[in-house]
Amino acid sequence: MASSSVVKLAQTASASRIVAGSSFSERGSGCGNLKCPGSVTLKPLPITKLFLEQSSCLRGHVSRCRAVVVTAIKDPAEQDSLKRAVARKAVELVQPGMVVGLGTGSTSSMAIEELGKLAQNKLKDVQFVATSYQSRVLSRQFGVKTMDLNDVNHIDIAFDGADEVDSNMNLIKGGGAAHTMEKVVDSIAKHCVILVDETKVVKTLGLTFPVPVEVLPFALAPVLRALAALGGQPEIRTALRKDGPVMSDLGNMIVDVRFPDGVKNPAELERKINMIPGVVENGLFVNVAHTVLVGTKDGEETSVVTFADFVQTLRNSELEVSS
Repeated sequence: MASSSVVKLAQTASASRIVAGSSFSERGSGCGNLKCPGSVTLKPLPITKLFLEQSSCLRGHVSRCRAVVVTAIKDPAEQDSLKRAVARKAVELVQPGMVVGLGTGSTSSMAIEELGKLAQNKLKDVQFVATSYQSRVLSRQFGVKTMDLNDVNHIDIAFDGADEVDSNMNLIKGGGAAHTMEKVVDSIAKHCVILVDETKVVKTLGLTFPVPVEVLPFALAPVLRALAALGGQPEIRTALRKDGPVMSDLGNMIVDVRFPDGVKNPAELERKINMIPGVVENGLFVNVAHTVLVGTKDGEETSVVTFADFVQTLRNSELEVSS
């Protein structure tokens, strides 16, 4: 079910995705420090400049001076087919009368689209709670009516994607800057179902995907310093289609924190980051997922399997490769 290339992927901690920290894309905007040789188009953000002037900004070491750009090198069409298969499988779990949480991101968007295709009797008396403006707009587009979280007293099932999943089903989320509301909905759901394709499964979190942190703008500078003190390399996420930083739906800034050695203890790091005054929430999701569905492909065959089955297949394949 999992090919040898997938095994290699898992062994190298999801090498199919790269972060523009070690190899920057031309889309990267400058750090805002005018002394940094990597600085390009953006005018400096004073508070960013204040923090980054304390760092080395040589051309060969500018990982703290650029916005993070995550690029998938896997065939996008193939990856989308895996996401679509997982989304179709997930919506089969929806039953009449349920309150359903809707995540944010490419896979969650496909799940919302699939929900819109279900017969009306299947969706009878089902209520939906979206975790972002994007999810609400998509829901309206596909005929899925949403309501506010404060108007429901529970969530039966929540569907969400993830940027990385480790062997203990701990997650990194927040590539879409919606992780705060996603964590609220996913955490209170009776059943949280995470939908991923095989490229998102890693041995160690954080080696290729940074940990997103939502930060109050007022507290940005001290939070950046505190994150660096934890061993991270914090980067203010910069928008690609506007000048300046990415702002969350809640009006806060997003800081992406890279940990060169990965996240060894997700629970401890999640707690330490959230204890920093000015941090709203971070993208480490520990003990939140109840089920992880993985879209995988072997040759021309696309399958959706449980996380336990996928991991076991990887282990079996590793044994075959080593023997």
